[in-house]
Amino acid sequence: MFCSQRILVLTIITSKGSVEVDKREIVGLLGRNGSGKTTLLKSVLCNSQNQVILDGKDFCKEKDYSKVSLVLQEPYSQILAETAKEEVELLSRYHRVNEKIVKNIMGEYYDKKFLELSDGYKRRFVISTTLASMPEYVLLDEPFANLDKYSTVEVKEIIPKGTLIAEHRVKEIRDMLDRVYLLEDKIEEIDKEKLYDENFLKSHGLRGFKLSKIESELGKEILDVQTTKARIKVRESEVLCLIGRNGAGKTTTLKQLVGKVYVIFQNPDLQFFCTTVKEEVKGREDVLSLFNLKDKEDRSPYTLSYGEKMRVLIASAYASGRKVIALDEPSVGMDGNSLLSFYEMIKLLKEEKRGIIIATHDEDIISMCDSIINLDKSF
Repeated sequence: MFCSQRILVLTIITSKGSVEVDKREIVGLLGRNGSGKTTLLKSVLCNSQNQVILDGKDFCKEKDYSKVSLVLQEPYSQILAETAKEEVELLSRYHRVNEKIVKNIMGEYYDKKFLELSDGYKRRFVISTTLASMPEYVLLDEPFANLDKYSTVEVKEIIPKGTLIAEHRVKEIRDMLDRVYLLEDKIEEIDKEKLYDENFLKSHGLRGFKLSKIESELGKEILDVQTTKARIKVRESEVLCLIGRNGAGKTTTLKQLVGKVYVIFQNPDLQFFCTTVKEEVKGREDVLSLFNLKDKEDRSPYTLSYGEKMRVLIASAYASGRKVIALDEPSVGMDGNSLLSFYEMIKLLKEEKRGIIIATHDEDIISMCDSIINLDKSF
């Protein structure tokens, strides 16, 4: 008679149900914005009513973070050193560290200061240094946000078994998952095959469905600016997309357009100036209605979800009357519902004969583009 090998299991128990991850699998956690995915992952910080059971024991009694690691959406909140190299040196004082993981993911930016990195490389920094300490379980919150398609492949290759991933980009994770949970009014384990069903994805506010190109007649030229990376020319009703690898200079290019166009950058909280949504859109009732913000007009924009914040910023840009609006990675944090809402907003701007510039890695957004500038080819 043979004894079966003991299976190591991490279980998070909430009022909506439980999520379980064992050492032999990668598990997905899906749900609309506001469904509670991040809150569930943060359970391992032991500051909520949720229970965390690690291999049959109460994790929060010992809080051994050499066994369980969490990577949140905001890279700034999780770094201790100025560079990835210094981060590895610091971690090696307390953990067994595989420096090769970080060197491979960071490449030439291994010894570059965090604050000088692109948003994509900041995310690579946090993910790689966390995985380098080789925890038994890893919880990742939106790990592929800000990553180009090449970085996504590289990061997917280093994600180990024993990982729980909360992610809106269903297409990026469905091929690597062993099991999937859907978080709505309750937590439900679902069949992986449903992640290939566009009707299922749309009905549950998930991404992974195709968006058709928005057909429109382009008008006269309304912008012609030479930047250090490329010449930016935009016509009325045109969606111009800036693409390129992490670090190619997309955000830098948009910064050079400040003052010439209305630019919306990635962190919405740094771009609000008023106490209510209505004030942000200059009190215009028509704009509140157009962008489905009427029910939020008296709320502080800081209290909204990421997708709602982006809608307020775009509505504010619309209310400004500026002919060209530029957006830096607008789909970060967008669920399926938010993506559809964004799609409708772009249609509205095109109908107004506005020009739109979008810096993005997101294939769902690229499908909306009338023209594309690849900054990788502009070096």
